[in-house]
Amino acid sequence: MPKDDLRQLLKVLLQLPPNSPVPRSLLIHPTLSRYFVRFERGDTIIYQKDPTKYFFILLNGQTIIMNLISWSTNDIINYVQPPHILGLSEYLTQDEFYNAFVVADTKCLTFKIRANEFIQLIQSDAELCYLVLTVMGYMFTLNTGRAETRRIFPPKDCVGYYLYVQAKNTSSYTCPLTRNELSAELNINLRTLYRYLDSLKEDGYLTLRRGKIVIESSHFQKLSERYGKVHL
Repeated sequence: MPKDDLRQLLKVLLQLPPNSPVPRSLLIHPTLSRYFVRFERGDTIIYQKDPTKYFFILLNGQTIIMNLISWSTNDIINYVQPPHILGLSEYLTQDEFYNAFVVADTKCLTFKIRANEFIQLIQSDAELCYLVLTVMGYMFTLNTGRAETRRIFPPKDCVGYYLYVQAKNTSSYTCPLTRNELSAELNINLRTLYRYLDSLKEDGYLTLRRGKIVIESSHFQKLSERYGKVHL
């Protein structure tokens, strides 16, 4: 299929109102129709640990994002509706494999495209790139809202995961927040936060230095072993 045609098609799809019908002319088009993939309720769209070779643009329906974590109290991370580009977050964080299962919660219509092909298209077209950024903004807001509920796993692990994310790109991380600021950030009672930090210290996930939370390489290694495969 010519890249210009595919580029224009993506612009049309990314500007469709959520869950609005896709024009029938596109669904039955002799060269475009192969990109559209339908899923029935309960079908798996993405398998955790499969290579991140494709993106699925969710056009209609609702999906469940699940992450199988042995110590989690809830495998369901999110319920996702259009607009959403499934698989994009893993690609942008350079993960070679999908971090979660994506299962159709209702009948779903997706647009399946190779990741490298999609990236090449948005790199060469400013308008298309902007449309993708607007979708990413929606995705970020959705994920942040879900994370703020702190129901994905036990509160102590919310503290551990937060520190893991903050320390990801440094060789040694010192949390700049006071205990009051951190308890507000994580929506955790201050006294409870102190107890969680003491427990995390005993378990070797961090150390406390002059009242500051410090994560050295050995602590980060342990945090990575526990939270490295968590995808929010």
